[in-house]
Amino acid sequence: MMKTNDIIWLVGRSGRLGSAIEGILKRDSHHTIIGTDEKDVDISVLSQVEHFAEQMKPNIIINCAATSHKLWYEEHPEEAYALHSLGARNLAIMAHSLDAHLIYLSSDFIFDGASTRAYTEFDTPNPQTVYGKTKLIGEDYVKSFCNKYTIIRSSWLYGKRYLYEIIEQAKQGQVTIHKDIIGTPTSSLELAEEIIHLFNTNGYGTFHVSCEGETSIRTFIQKILDTVGLEAEIIESDQPSRFEELRPRYSVLDNMMLRMTHQPQMKNWEDALERFISERRVKK
Repeated sequence: MMKTNDIIWLVGRSGRLGSAIEGILKRDSHHTIIGTDEKDVDISVLSQVEHFAEQMKPNIIINCAATSHKLWYEEHPEEAYALHSLGARNLAIMAHSLDAHLIYLSSDFIFDGASTRAYTEFDTPNPQTVYGKTKLIGEDYVKSFCNKYTIIRSSWLYGKRYLYEIIEQAKQGQVTIHKDIIGTPTSSLELAEEIIHLFNTNGYGTFHVSCEGETSIRTFIQKILDTVGLEAEIIESDQPSRFEELRPRYSVLDNMMLRMTHQPQMKNWEDALERFISERRVKK
């Protein structure tokens, strides 16, 4: 459980999720938050992780390190394994050494998308991409190398940058989609709040944490446009956006462990989107 004067090491601070977590944590002056990116500590290098962790001695380590360039990883698998798998291993080794609680952010990409029902934490992963495979190996390393861990899988995570990409397209009259995939949009704000609650209540194990409900990418985009007050045609393109590239056809996650352990439940994706646009002041 998070205590006064905890030292929290936030890995991947500048990403959409890392920045959301840091913003929430900084409201509480009773904790020390240390945020790093690759330029500060290369987590794929064990000696760098050891040196930094031994100096700072964090009680909680939150590993948000990832990238949105999933297609690039298909052609550069070694870089993907270094960041998601080896990096997860190194942080797990140090978390165990320091008796720290490690939070590892995984992904819906560990599933193959062939299901017709929402995936639970107890379904067997079958990743089809380098990104998904490296994230799953990262999960395995976390389980193998440390005792106090929380693995969190989410679906269709978005932040301000993605919403503004849609808005800028809409201002030109058209928004393009590649294929009408099915999932659950999850705002970085909702996910960040749930992560903080989980490590504040010793929520150990593997959890699916995504907003409730399911929708298509077309309906999601239309909801964004309606909420900000824009009109545009949504058309199909041969080229996937960075948000869509290589995503499973169906990647809805069932938050079964949240329910069974009586954790706060996530908002419906539509309510969460409206809240995000309002509180993050996303405007057309």
